[in-house]
Amino acid sequence: MAGFIKRQLYPVFSKFFSHATLVEGRLKGTELSLRCLFVDNSSFAGNLMARMYETPPVVLQRRRIWIPALKKLILAKTDNIDLCVAVLPTAYESTFQGLYDYKCTEAVRQVIDTSGSWEDIKSGFSATKRKKTNRFSERYGLGSRVSEDLKEFDFFYHRMFVPHIKKRFGELSVIDSYDDMKEFFLKGRLLFITKDSEVVAGALSHVEDGTLVFRRTGVLDGDETHIEGGAQLALYYFQIKYANEHNLRAVDSMLSAPFLNDGVYKNKREWGATVLPDKESCTWVYFFHAAPSEKIAHFFEINPTIVHSDKGLKGVIGISGAMDMPIGSINDIIHRYQARGIEGFTVVTSTGAVSAS
Repeated sequence: MAGFIKRQLYPVFSKFFSHATLVEGRLKGTELSLRCLFVDNSSFAGNLMARMYETPPVVLQRRRIWIPALKKLILAKTDNIDLCVAVLPTAYESTFQGLYDYKCTEAVRQVIDTSGSWEDIKSGFSATKRKKTNRFSERYGLGSRVSEDLKEFDFFYHRMFVPHIKKRFGELSVIDSYDDMKEFFLKGRLLFITKDSEVVAGALSHVEDGTLVFRRTGVLDGDETHIEGGAQLALYYFQIKYANEHNLRAVDSMLSAPFLNDGVYKNKREWGATVLPDKESCTWVYFFHAAPSEKIAHFFEINPTIVHSDKGLKGVIGISGAMDMPIGSINDIIHRYQARGIEGFTVVTSTGAVSAS
């Protein structure tokens, strides 16, 4: 009974209170120690810590914080904190307006245009993807088939989806329930990837407003050798081809982490995906005390972030060193992260920040 009451009250409680965790550790690839206050009721903080620190950071303090009280803490500009990352309900936007250096959402959406001819679509692929998709079936020996059989959905969920998520995320795994996934399957379909007539990977998708929503994927028994053999590449290739052949305008590849160097994000970008805001997000991720410094430059070098601005989505990129680095070097770094939907960049160094496009 107590557990039930706690679950019922938690959504209300989290609107006003949040976990606050102060940690310190060495930034990846540096000798710099960064002390960061995470204010978060989701998994975002844990994922970001894994990205930014060389080893798990030391937890200096844990407590609950009344969200409005965070404003006073931010204004105090305490020397005990190098950076504060706070994931807060969007309702608090006016409370923290003008106090944060950057804001993003916990994820971004990526959509692949499938209108026009197949050659038009391929022209949006990266050079690597174009090369890999030439004579695709012959090159990898992979095929595809579509299924609407409920027994095959059971196979996909238990033998592909769940093992794949557990293998990839381990203790951080968030696994959709069977019933939730089944609901999408009943209005959609499975696309299976086959090799020598054996099913090795699958994707659950459904059509919504002329768009193929690429909802979830899985690999047989979580076996990564299938991925190395081209199975994940095939899932995107055949989904995009299916959408084009059925006159669908786009493939919605769903959400990715808001980091320009995230593996999932980069893979979708190489398929020609446009980056879009996650309009369904009910939280903002705020970066406080993120003024240019050596530590902040390294932070954004490790975690180049897609943030929101008045002109749309932009990238924040960190570069070690001062502002006097050659403009050609800056342009090379920007070119590495350019993508459809990114309207410009802010380059942060130890001595300043400059806008670029």
